Amino acid sequence: MPAVLVLLLSGTWLLSGALVTGTDPLIVAVGRTAVCCAVLTAVAVSTADGRADLRRAAARPGTVWLLGLLGFAGYAAGTLLAIPRIGTSLTNLVVALMPCASVAVGAMFFGERSGPRKVAGAALACAAAAGYAALGADAGDADGMGLLLLVAAATVAFAVYGFLYRKRLSGLPPLAVLPVLLAAATCLLLPMALPALIAHPPTPAAIGGTVVLGAAVYAPAYLVQHRLILLRGPVFTAAVQLAVPFTVRLGDWALDTAPAPSPAELLLLAVCCGGIALVTVQPQARLAAAE
Repeated sequence: MPAVLVLLLSGTWLLSGALVTGTDPLIVAVGRTAVCCAVLTAVAVSTADGRADLRRAAARPGTVWLLGLLGFAGYAAGTLLAIPRIGTSLTNLVVALMPCASVAVGAMFFGERSGPRKVAGAALACAAAAGYAALGADAGDADGMGLLLLVAAATVAFAVYGFLYRKRLSGLPPLAVLPVLLAAATCLLLPMALPALIAHPPTPAAIGGTVVLGAAVYAPAYLVQHRLILLRGPVFTAAVQLAVPFTVRLGDWALDTAPAPSPAELLLLAVCCGGIALVTVQPQARLAAAE
């Protein structure tokens, strides 16, 4: 399941990158969210149990709007608005701090204690991912307000989201929860995207690409991601996602759209994988005790 999540999220980066070159990023964000919501809703309402679970999820409006803001609208808007201020590389650098943010948020607010092995692994993986992002960063990209916006909206908000989702909605399957949260996120994102929609409507090709992005890539990615959060926790899931930038880089190389990775990139990839392993792979002694 972790490998599937990495591959799906890598696909979202590749397709999103192609779409935002000719379409306003906020249009892409609200479009993919709305399409993903429609697809998952259609699947959920196809069974009586699914319809009942949807009603149970919608019966918690406070939680729905809060999680829709933190995990979807806030994350998307924060990253997309920060990119023009601090650049893509620095954006990825700050997002790479998410596992460490998850460790800190869990310890401070949710009573989630991570052992030294997991803390060290998260720190090591974050450092490697941050180093990778810094390889392409420009000094002129740095902007204090943009960096603050990204840290608040993308990193900390999503870390809080993971724990709140697991605490408040763990009794419901992700297929019932996600359509409701995505509907709330669409309502929150639409006012931000509306000026761009009016001024620069998307082309038919962009609309088609956004439909594919939301239906074929984001829908399964969200399902796998939220299943992992419930099964293994937010820190585990955030650590696994650190492999995404490296997978995208290797994919660009395989598709011949980028040169071969440099020795420094390969070294950071190895270090990041080692850190992820410390977080995600349980020692044999612990596995035996659990059995």
